Amino acid sequence: MYAFVEGEIIEKSEGNVVVRPDGMGIGLSIGIAPRISEELPPVGGTTRLYTFFQVKDDSQALFGFRSKPERDLFEALLKISGVGGKTAIAILDLPRDRIVAAIAAGDSAVLQQVQGVGAKTAGRIVLELKDRFAQELMEEWAASGVGEFTEAVPDFMLEGGGRNFAEAVEALCGLGYNRADARDRIRRSKSELGDDAPAEDLVRYVLKHVG
Repeated sequence: MYAFVEGEIIEKSEGNVVVRPDGMGIGLSIGIAPRISEELPPVGGTTRLYTFFQVKDDSQALFGFRSKPERDLFEALLKISGVGGKTAIAILDLPRDRIVAAIAAGDSAVLQQVQGVGAKTAGRIVLELKDRFAQELMEEWAASGVGEFTEAVPDFMLEGGGRNFAEAVEALCGLGYNRADARDRIRRSKSELGDDAPAEDLVRYVLKHVG
């Protein structure tokens, strides 16, 4: 119904903001993550929020996000059984990149840090979204050229891993793995895919099968 809302901030609290759309004499109450509230300008400033209008049998709610990808993640979370609007918005109090990397890596413990998200719900989110966000991360990695080496890369090559091994390890480190763990996982991936496997295939295998 509403793709986005842009206008003056009339009220703001930890989980809600009231925005008066430009040229309109109404104020829209929009549910937001506490993190987003901190990022918004003070009352009297202007903002644009990408929105999702949720209609249920007994209620209606408008949720707001700083970017379209954040809104897309929110919508994906809503499709998971047991995840409602309040839970999804609470999860988005974590930075989106951290959520996506955790899901892609199969790390449900990150999601369990969110109040109201138990082990079963976190596990279900990872299970249902892992492949989607593993692919998204690989596309982002390929587009951003993460394969540029750091000073540590020659150490990997001395181990006989080769350039693809080094790039794959660096990519995992960029997703939050510690270096020793990244090395071990890429070695396991390489043993399955072969010595000549491209770095992106090695990382994709880890995200889908090694965790």
